Amino acid sequence: MPTDPRDAAPDYALSPGQLASQIAEAERLRDSLLSTSAAIAGATTRLERLAIEANTLLQEYAAARDAERVAQAEATRNLALFQEMNAQATEDRRALGQWAFDAYTGGGSLADMTALLDSLNTPVAEAIDPIAHIAYLSDQRVHALERIQHLAADQRDVALRAVDARTAATEAARRAAEAKRKLDGVIVRQKQELETTRRLYAEQVERVGPISGMLLGSEDARAVETTRELRKALNLPELFADPSGRACDGDDREYPNGRIPASALCPLYSAPGQSLRPGAAASFNAMSKAYERDTGSPICVTDSYRSLPEQVSVKAVKGKWAATPGTSEHGLGLAVDLCGGIQSFGGPAHLWMRQNAPLYGWFHPSWAQAGGSLPEPWHWEYAG
Repeated sequence: MPTDPRDAAPDYALSPGQLASQIAEAERLRDSLLSTSAAIAGATTRLERLAIEANTLLQEYAAARDAERVAQAEATRNLALFQEMNAQATEDRRALGQWAFDAYTGGGSLADMTALLDSLNTPVAEAIDPIAHIAYLSDQRVHALERIQHLAADQRDVALRAVDARTAATEAARRAAEAKRKLDGVIVRQKQELETTRRLYAEQVERVGPISGMLLGSEDARAVETTRELRKALNLPELFADPSGRACDGDDREYPNGRIPASALCPLYSAPGQSLRPGAAASFNAMSKAYERDTGSPICVTDSYRSLPEQVSVKAVKGKWAATPGTSEHGLGLAVDLCGGIQSFGGPAHLWMRQNAPLYGWFHPSWAQAGGSLPEPWHWEYAG
């Protein structure tokens, strides 16, 4: 069977002159790499700034979307209440209208007319208060009139609240759209910086690979040391992403916190037992596959969606360090707790997330950052 020529040992060794020439070339290449590294450092710095900006915009976008949902729900509740009041007022107006018609035409129910005649025909000596009897017959009309008056005032209040809530929802939607517009611009620049960094490193690898292999193969001490310096100058990171992925066939309707059915959740890539809402899961899975391409393993997940009973259990264990049950982002299927090095501030895995996560719609909340009120390097959220 033919063998791959790359597997065969060279049939000649470098002469001292050739070795010296290769070492000199490696030293020149090292100096070139150091200057290229300065350009890469600049790109990485810009990339870090863009990552911070994208993270901030994602938080603004998520907050605006939440505010929009809350305001829209408030508007819907007030509109439903207004409609209920309107139905009650319509019924009361119909009853009063019928009463007015009967009074004008001399009509009315037989029971009302009989009670009225009985009151009028009762001898004064036997009657407690004939007028009271007549007034009693009108009580339900009076109550209906009072209800209409109160309902009118309440309807005005409810209508104003509905308008205010709808206005708040519109403003929140505007803020979300503005944040999304800015975010899209940042993401475009971030991708450009990633591509620039990718290209610079690829060029470095292409230049360093052949000469370093040749020098290491010579087993010359100086050549080995030169190669070590060459690789140090290379200083490759693990930064690159390729957004992809799609949602599973899950139900994407909104559900109460911690009460999302299994049909509305999607599994996470290489994370048995973990799940999120369809959009969040699709983005996370694409991100995890990119992370795997860059690091050799998928993103490690310790926690994702939490049902309400699970939130209660976590609260019982963590106390004030856990969200109040029913308010956790985990309960919305939009948050994960990560491991595998991501849970350590400053490590390469955490750096990868800071630089790449925003490309997939994931961000690190300000409260969870190193200088935040509750530093949690492992906690990441999806902006939707």
